[in-house]
Amino acid sequence: MEKRWVRNCWTIGLLLFSVASSFAQTAAYQYIRIGSPDDATAKTVPGYALMGGGSDLDEAFQWLCGRAPGGDFLVLRAAGDDDYNDYVNKLCHANSVATLIIPSRDAATDAHVSEIIHHAEAIFIAGGDQARYMNWWQHSPVQDALNAHIAAGKPIGGTSAGLAVLGEFVYSAQGDAPDDDGLTSSQALANPYFRRVTVRRDFLQIPLLHNTLTDSHFAKRDRMGRTLVFLARIVHDGWSAHPREIAVDDPE
Repeated sequence: MEKRWVRNCWTIGLLLFSVASSFAQTAAYQYIRIGSPDDATAKTVPGYALMGGGSDLDEAFQWLCGRAPGGDFLVLRAAGDDDYNDYVNKLCHANSVATLIIPSRDAATDAHVSEIIHHAEAIFIAGGDQARYMNWWQHSPVQDALNAHIAAGKPIGGTSAGLAVLGEFVYSAQGDAPDDDGLTSSQALANPYFRRVTVRRDFLQIPLLHNTLTDSHFAKRDRMGRTLVFLARIVHDGWSAHPREIAVDDPE
């Protein structure tokens, strides 16, 4: 009986270790890099690439790279893969192109993650789900590293969800369930304080985008109504008397 009890304890212990190991692997960041393994030092020019989602624009990425010629180009995302690496590498004369996937708050506190961001000359925030960026990266070392990047005069850009987090004001999508479609104008107009009308602030500090909300897929997804609600909420909540929005559409 005692041997069976010991064996069962070992089994439970192994299972718990396996679960803990699996969780640690899930929480860990991923860093995939091509090009030179050594970081470059390049002269940068500030610049902000606002992309509306849908098809990627070669010219926008070339413009971003041109603000950091010969530097290290970094793609940030919370999920997905490294498919931007080859694409950007073919367009730009960069020292390296890398993708950094930060899929949790634990990963966002890893010192290596902040160090990777610190060494990038140009940064692009991919599309996906901006709620993950806000839930996992806001008020973390990732936010600090991104704002240090901006303050140092280095270029940054984003598309779709990556665009949504560039402005001072952010439609965060934090009220959405995982299987929800995008918030529609009719839903927002029906109730400006509907649980899915989540407007946040204090993430990135881009001077040109102060007092500004950025949104994507604008005409294609009929977002004028929800834009008016977001701006009205910002005024009503006392954040700004005269907010503005930069609405970017999908490329044709």
